[in-house]
Amino acid sequence: MKHTLLNGDVLDCLRTLPDACVQCVVTSPPYWGLRDYGVSGQIGLEPTLEEHVEKLVKVFREVRRVLRDDGTVWLNYGDCYAGSTTGADRPPEPGHTHEDDGRVKTGQENKHRRPDTGLKPKDLVGMPWRIAFALQADGWYLRSDIIWSKPNPMPESVTDRPTRAHEYIFLLTKRPRYYCDADAIREEQTGNAHSRGKGLTPKSAPEGSNIRAKESWHLSTRDVEVPRGRNRRTVWEITPQPMPEAHFATFPEALVEPCIKAGTSEIGACSQCGAPQRRSVLSQSTGSGDHRSVPGQDKPFSIPRGEYLRLTTGWQPSCTCNASDPVPCVVLDPFGGSGTVAKVARDLGRSSILIELNSKYVGIAKKRLRIGEQLDTGICEYVVRTVRPEAA
Repeated sequence: MKHTLLNGDVLDCLRTLPDACVQCVVTSPPYWGLRDYGVSGQIGLEPTLEEHVEKLVKVFREVRRVLRDDGTVWLNYGDCYAGSTTGADRPPEPGHTHEDDGRVKTGQENKHRRPDTGLKPKDLVGMPWRIAFALQADGWYLRSDIIWSKPNPMPESVTDRPTRAHEYIFLLTKRPRYYCDADAIREEQTGNAHSRGKGLTPKSAPEGSNIRAKESWHLSTRDVEVPRGRNRRTVWEITPQPMPEAHFATFPEALVEPCIKAGTSEIGACSQCGAPQRRSVLSQSTGSGDHRSVPGQDKPFSIPRGEYLRLTTGWQPSCTCNASDPVPCVVLDPFGGSGTVAKVARDLGRSSILIELNSKYVGIAKKRLRIGEQLDTGICEYVVRTVRPEAA
């Protein structure tokens, strides 16, 4: 595995990367008007929301260049409300004051932002969707909106609207067909699935019916003893994960993990062209409750009556390069912050590229990845580099 930390402006750093060098992007850009990181040229302090959106569109044009054609982008962004004089109305964060966490103060907001946003005071800005639609108009496929539901949201001293307890994750792609390992992130079956027809099982359903293959039991990994599950839904309930060294708004590792698992192959990618390895899947409908032979198993596997089996039997290349052993897939976070995406990527056996403007957060990321402790000698290769504008 190779982990690269680039310290510099996001566009300057992205321009140093070769074309189609990453399989997956997981990131959370700085939210508009939320925080001043104390670095010149930072994204998030644009005077108007239009300028903020335009700047992110430019960044993701460069992201599109470095992403493989079959790659995916998982973009997290939270909303805000228009303020009475500044443009953004956000709640305080638990355990942090405006003075100690880098949040934009009222005076700073007035200095950086003009009140000509076109929004009325107390309007919901809708910034996540403004960004998503702008990227869609710029050529990206907007494939899914995922709700990050927070069981313990930030408190808000409001009495005329509900407290916000969610953010968005948008799944974006370059092509209509792309790599997505849905089997890697299946969720536990609830047992409350809607009936798909009176007295019908997948096997007894009419040919061509959705009953035959839809919302059925699955076995999702190479080990057939793993519990069966259903396709992942679009509401993910995940508790925010505070980090004292950075700020409260860091990515939870549990939010990053399914994005990386779905967007990259756990086996790796072709060492020549970067095409990810794909699952070989055995799928069959059953209704008799008898024993069936499963490839790679010493004895027949019992399939319960009326269930639909989906079983991973191995992995195969998705290219014709006939290269040697696959190499780890590469995950990019162009707004790396404290290094959560890089850490999760490493824990999952993937390589990573992290870009961060603020050297303070690069230091935090190095600490989280334990760079310099020589704990991963022979396993991980680390590269830390500062990118200056004249080098781009």
